[in-house]
Amino acid sequence: MIDDPHLLLLESSLAGKTNALEELIQIFQPKVFSLALKFLWNPEDAEDATQEILVKVITNLGSFRKESKLSTWIYRIASNHLINVQKSKMERRKVHLRAVREELHRTQVPFNPSSYFPTQTLEEDTSPKVSELVLHVQVACTYAMLQGLTRPYRMAYLLGEVFQTSSEEGASVMGVRPETFRQRLSRSRKQMEAFLGKECSLTKADNPCQCTNRITYATRAGRIKSYLKLSEQMKSDGRWKEIKPMMVNTSKIRKAAEVFRNHPEYLPKKNQLENIRTLLHNSFPLTTR
Repeated sequence: MIDDPHLLLLESSLAGKTNALEELIQIFQPKVFSLALKFLWNPEDAEDATQEILVKVITNLGSFRKESKLSTWIYRIASNHLINVQKSKMERRKVHLRAVREELHRTQVPFNPSSYFPTQTLEEDTSPKVSELVLHVQVACTYAMLQGLTRPYRMAYLLGEVFQTSSEEGASVMGVRPETFRQRLSRSRKQMEAFLGKECSLTKADNPCQCTNRITYATRAGRIKSYLKLSEQMKSDGRWKEIKPMMVNTSKIRKAAEVFRNHPEYLPKKNQLENIRTLLHNSFPLTTR
């Protein structure tokens, strides 16, 4: 029998204990959102997808056969949903790594805090805000790079390199053979290593794309607006955990996966439990018991 830490919660949920079901939602909501955000890039799209995935999970709990861990089954639902979800505006533009490279080179503008914060003096109260802009630029920029991978390769990369699942589990999540998963992972890894290794200063300090030089463009183009809103909401309700932006190190060459693993764990702007209660009221009532 598979050792599954969530089995008791599953059994209680299927027995009609709402508290257990809500606990399952609370456990997997941030995990699903993390995957969706990295896969889709846009926080609003990721929130919508997370809610849709969790609804699918809840309404299909009774069909779970316990042939894998519950987490693997949930990630399989998430993977299928994300790979097949309607393409975002960015994806409809047919983003590819060559286009990303051209934009990175075209939009490098030396950052001038005094012009960016004209009403502030360059004292300590400015630096945290600058560092937060740098952090969001790093996240938005690197997640955008992932859009240059086709969806199956992007999912394999996230599962294998960022979330570090085994090839067996990754294959189970994606519904393919382990050798197929390993092939996708290998090819996507080579693409990301080659791209970030030549372009991104987070992997090598003297690479052309410097995070601070992206602040002005990313802000004016609205690239980090959604991320700033997300962190502000998390700050207001006490869920934001301070994390410093990854800084370049002249003595170290980082692997691409290290960059993605270092990002903050964003959470949805608000807990989606109430929305899910409303959506499922008729088919799976979530009433206090």
